[in-house]
Amino acid sequence: MNCISQTSIAAAASAPKKGLQSSMGVPTMAVLGATLVVSTLVFDVSELVVALVGGCLFLVVQALTSPGKKKMVAKKMAPDDNADVQGPRRRARPDRRVPSDTPGAPRVPRPAPAKPEQDYRQVSAAPVVAPTFQNTGLEAEVEELLGQITPTAEADLVVKKLVRVVKQAIWSLIPEAEVTGFASGNPTRSKAFGVAVPDIDIVINASPAVLARRLQGRLTRGGLAAARLDPRKLQKAAIRACTDELTTSGGLKFRRSAFRGEDPKVTLLAPSSLTGAEVALPMDVSVNSATPLHSAALLTECGQFDLRAKGLILLVRRWARDRGICHAAKGNLPPYAWSLLSIYFLQVGADDVALLPPLKDFAKSSGLAGRPSGAEPAAETKWTPPESTASNSVAVLFKEFVRFYHERFEWRREAVSVRRGRRGAPDLSLQLHIVERADGSATEVAPSIEDPFEATRNISSCMTALGVQRMREELLRAHEFFSRDGSLAELLEPWAPPEREEAPVGADE
Repeated sequence: MNCISQTSIAAAASAPKKGLQSSMGVPTMAVLGATLVVSTLVFDVSELVVALVGGCLFLVVQALTSPGKKKMVAKKMAPDDNADVQGPRRRARPDRRVPSDTPGAPRVPRPAPAKPEQDYRQVSAAPVVAPTFQNTGLEAEVEELLGQITPTAEADLVVKKLVRVVKQAIWSLIPEAEVTGFASGNPTRSKAFGVAVPDIDIVINASPAVLARRLQGRLTRGGLAAARLDPRKLQKAAIRACTDELTTSGGLKFRRSAFRGEDPKVTLLAPSSLTGAEVALPMDVSVNSATPLHSAALLTECGQFDLRAKGLILLVRRWARDRGICHAAKGNLPPYAWSLLSIYFLQVGADDVALLPPLKDFAKSSGLAGRPSGAEPAAETKWTPPESTASNSVAVLFKEFVRFYHERFEWRREAVSVRRGRRGAPDLSLQLHIVERADGSATEVAPSIEDPFEATRNISSCMTALGVQRMREELLRAHEFFSRDGSLAELLEPWAPPEREEAPVGADE
């Protein structure tokens, strides 16, 4: 019995030998043989045969499957087909970096695709149509439009209501804040781009020390320290905190934010239940911003010099807004810049006849700007425009405005300086703004528009190459319009970006 058992065991042990030699070494086979000899002396033969058969089958299956599987896994894990595989590696990912031209040089990241410089038309659920007028003739149409867009007592009442709403909403956050409101037009008669460029500005004023103390519970320790060191970060943090209060407890709706410009702000919508108007009114909310105050002061004082000056400012701003060239977030000049362009034109005038004095003769605005040392005090007598231009209407002044900036003004060599009130090159202290096309093909100098209340600040710093191009296109369009007999409704037709060209069906990509 023992002889038969030993023979059977030897045959069973030698059967898979050829298949196992590739995966088992000589020491392993010796240990296995010794184990089998000892096991025959201890276990029953039938039990031992079953165990050996099961173990042999397991070894055979493992020997047949494992090597191939390991090779396949190693091949998938290898970053290169020619690389030696020592073991499992991470799955190789396609290299998304652009190789350098110099051999051995480090790879550089692939540049991100440039954003398209041109905006394209989007389908609107409520498109804005061109304005209509009851009167005929450019002179009468301009007077009719000015009657619609000039701020009225009703507009002032709406602004006061909004100031009260804002003050009550942020009182728990910043009780020391002072809230002021300004209307640069009639908000109830806004049409095209009325939400993008609101006629109402609400300014929240508080000292930086107060803001830092009141916001310390809303900012992290590092964020509060950075805000205290950087006034602009503190200003933006205060705008975000006030926006939260205005939208949660004030009943206002968030529309958009603009934090990249010189004057960070948010645009909110006030429902008719808060203002009494028929529609929701947009407004810009900012913190410690002086631009709305300066713009309102210049507009009011120009009207005191000559009502036509105020009318021209309102008309130019409305034209720039309807034609889509005063949205600073899109790389255009802001409305404040168009006010300065209008005032500067009235200072240097058509045929060099001044209709407005330099800033030093503005009683209130010159005080806001501050008088540098050695400067002459403001004139005690009221400045009056020349009699030769007393009969020119706002429509005529608008024609001259377009002709001046399209034909006479040299944008590359001159600067718009309301402070000086005369033509000339920009001061050395004024920061020039260089714009570059999206594809990097060309650069040019943007218009130099000096802020009369901060002589080193260039109002055109928000412009892009497309914004400069659009401004020139609209000046040319208006100049060609005045060369023929057209209606004001045609001139103020709301601008829409071009439609995106679709590739023809079957075209190669």
